[in-house]
Amino acid sequence: MGEALKLIKENNESTKFVSKNIEIVKLNHSIQRTSNELIDMKHKNPDLADYLETERLIAVDPILRKGVTDKIEQDGLSAEAAVETVMDVYIHNLLNSKSNYLRERANDISDVTDRLIRNMSQRNDFSDDDRYILVTDVLYPSLLIQRRKSLVGVIAKRGGYTSHSAILCRSFEIPYVIADIDCESDDTIIIDTRFNEIDVNPSKKDEDLFNGENSKRIFTSKAAIAHEPEFEFLANVSNSFEVLKANEYNFDAIGLYRTEMLFMNADLPYTFLEQYSIYSEAVKMMKGKPITFRTFDVGDDKIIKYLQSDKKGINNYIMNPEIFEAQVSALMKANTNNSVKIMFPMIYSNSEFEYLRDWVIKIARRNEYSVPSIGMMLETKDALEHVTDFVKTDFISIGTNDLTMELYGISREDFSDVSKYVDNLIELLKPVVEFANKSGKPLSVCGEIASIKEVALKFYEIGIKRLSVSPPLITMLNMSYSEYMNKK
Repeated sequence: MGEALKLIKENNESTKFVSKNIEIVKLNHSIQRTSNELIDMKHKNPDLADYLETERLIAVDPILRKGVTDKIEQDGLSAEAAVETVMDVYIHNLLNSKSNYLRERANDISDVTDRLIRNMSQRNDFSDDDRYILVTDVLYPSLLIQRRKSLVGVIAKRGGYTSHSAILCRSFEIPYVIADIDCESDDTIIIDTRFNEIDVNPSKKDEDLFNGENSKRIFTSKAAIAHEPEFEFLANVSNSFEVLKANEYNFDAIGLYRTEMLFMNADLPYTFLEQYSIYSEAVKMMKGKPITFRTFDVGDDKIIKYLQSDKKGINNYIMNPEIFEAQVSALMKANTNNSVKIMFPMIYSNSEFEYLRDWVIKIARRNEYSVPSIGMMLETKDALEHVTDFVKTDFISIGTNDLTMELYGISREDFSDVSKYVDNLIELLKPVVEFANKSGKPLSVCGEIASIKEVALKFYEIGIKRLSVSPPLITMLNMSYSEYMNKK
C-alpha cells in the first residue's frame, strides 16, 4: 500500500521554443546529465554495470547527437521532439530486424529516450525520502534501478511479466502489476499481486484489513508450503545474495545458477580458485540441497570483452577452453557433498551435448574429481524436435526464454499476453515430458514464463512438477500448487 506517483509520457510534438541555440544547449545538458546519472548508478549497482554502460554509450553517441541537432536546426523541432523523432527511427528498425538480440535492444533505446526527455524538463518527481507506487505507461529498467529504494510497487500500462523490468522488480522484491487504471498522483493504492488486484483509494475498512496482523503474516510469508515429493520448488539465482534468499524461502533446490553474471561483472576472467570460493560458498549456504550451475552462457545479448564469443552455443567453450576448464574444475572441486549439478545452455544436437559431457568427464579424471550430474537446457527448436536423442543427459531443464524467441519470434518484452502462444508451447512440450518420464530423467522449467501462475498450472497439468523461478516468487509457487491440488 502506498501513494501513487503517476508518470505518463508527454506529447513532444510541439516546436515552440525561444531559439534553436537554447534547444541545442538543452540537448547537450540532458546528455551530460543522463551520462552522469548512469555512471552514478553503475557505481551503486555493480551487478548491473554492463546494462547501464550500454545505456550510457547510447546516450552519448556522437552520431545520435548530430542527428538530433540536425532535427533542431533544419526541421525546427524542439529538443524533446527531435530526440523522440530520431530515436523512433532506431526503434522501428530494431523491431523489424530478424535478430532476436537486436529486437530486444529496441527497449534499451526506448529507455534512453525516456531518460533524455525527462532530463530536458529537469523534473524531479522523486524525493529520496519518499515512498511511492509508480503508475506509468512503461517501466524502464534504468528508472527502476535508480529509484528502487523509493518504490513500494509498480503499475505499468504496458509490459511483460518476463521483461527485464519485471525480472528486476522480482529481484528487488517490488510488487509489479500490468494494468491500465484510473488514478491520480497522491491517491492511495493497494496492490495485491497474489490475485492481480488493485484497489484505488480503498475504504478505511480495507486499509485496516491490509494493516491487520493476519494480513501482514500473509503478505510477508516466505516459507514454502509442504508439497508432494514429486513436486519441487526451485530457485533461479545469479549470486550469493540470491542463494541466501532461496535458502531463507526454503526452496527445495536451486534450479538455475546463472554463472555468466559473475563473468559479466569482472574486467578479467575469474581464476579457478576465485570461482571455487564462490561456488563452494553457495553449496554451503544450501546445506546439502541440490544446486544446478549453468556453465557461462554468453554471446548474442551477453558480451564479455575478455571472451571470444559471437552467438550463444558450444563454440563459446571451444574458443575459450581454458576458461571453460577452469569453471568446470571449480564446480567439481566445490561438489563436496554431491549436491552440484552442471548444465549446458543452448544445445542444438546430441553430438554437442556428448562432446561437452565427455570433456567434463576427462577433466574430472585428470583431477580425480567425482563426476556430478550433467544435464542440458532445452531451449532450441532443434533440441526440442530431437529430444529423444539425448539419452545420456542426466536431467533436462526447459529454458523458455530463448525457446519461445526461436519458435514464435518474440522477445521477453512482448510476453504480456502469453495466451497467444502458451497453449501451442504446452503441446510441443508434451513429447519432452513423455521422454523424461520413460527415461527417468528429472525435468524442470527454468524460463521466466514459469513465474506466471496460469502458465505454472498448465505445466503441472502436463506433468512438469519442477518449476524454477526468482526467489521472491515462492508465494506464486505456493498458490499455483495449492490451486492445482484443489483441482485434482
